[in-house]
Amino acid sequence: MPFPSLPHPSRPLLAGLGLLLVLVCTLASQIPLPAPGTTQQENFDLLGTSATAALPTGWRFTAPGDLTVRWDDPTNLLATSAQASSGSPTVGGRYNWGQSAADRAPGVMSSSGQPSPVSLLAWFQNTLEVPVAQVDLTFDYERYRINTTAAAITFHHSADGVNWTAATAGDSGAFAPGPSAYGFGAPVSTVARSVSLPGLDLAPGGSLYLRWTFDTGGANSQGLGLDNVSLATTAVPEPAGLALVGGAAALGVAWARRRRRRSGAEADLTEESNRGAFPR
Repeated sequence: MPFPSLPHPSRPLLAGLGLLLVLVCTLASQIPLPAPGTTQQENFDLLGTSATAALPTGWRFTAPGDLTVRWDDPTNLLATSAQASSGSPTVGGRYNWGQSAADRAPGVMSSSGQPSPVSLLAWFQNTLEVPVAQVDLTFDYERYRINTTAAAITFHHSADGVNWTAATAGDSGAFAPGPSAYGFGAPVSTVARSVSLPGLDLAPGGSLYLRWTFDTGGANSQGLGLDNVSLATTAVPEPAGLALVGGAAALGVAWARRRRRRSGAEADLTEESNRGAFPR
């Protein structure tokens, strides 16, 4: 016996519930921007030592060789594909690098089967009640393998996860090639970067997407990671015009109060004068 179809009124309800579930999952995937005077930090240490470690909420990799970078690309990936804390790994992939089990950094090492570039993306949202004028970031690039192919990481930001603006202060610069060598007790080298993104005027509910693009060549790739991301915000200051209007309004209120007090005093003097002229 065929299963009976649902009554007609239930179908829109289920469709609405499905849409709501998608919306909730989407909203849950972004990282709230920190309030002014505080910082949002990510050191990736909760990745552990799994080869297929899930990235933190609000982070994702693009597919190998992806040149059209979009946050909502269905080929993006939410986990690493390899890990290394020791040894001499040569397989290309999305790496969970580590100096130890408790000090991790997501990154990339390419190969003929894992082409370059690969981008690491993050999505932040202004959940504050005030617009954000500027975001200031610091982060570290860590090199876990040096090899004979030159490598570099570039930094971009976006308001929609599609159209990107370069912020060259966040670029790594060239990682010079050399004979194959590894660094796990401490990275082969670390590059610290500090970047300011002024003039954002990011309204409440607005989004900020960040992008680190790893260009590691193909074969004989270097192994690079991102670590210790810290982000702070500056709120949009009160417009000067509103401050003047507020000051003028306060002045008007004070003037009105003074006039009422003066009128009351004059009325009292008139009453006293009348009493003297017309005694009861």
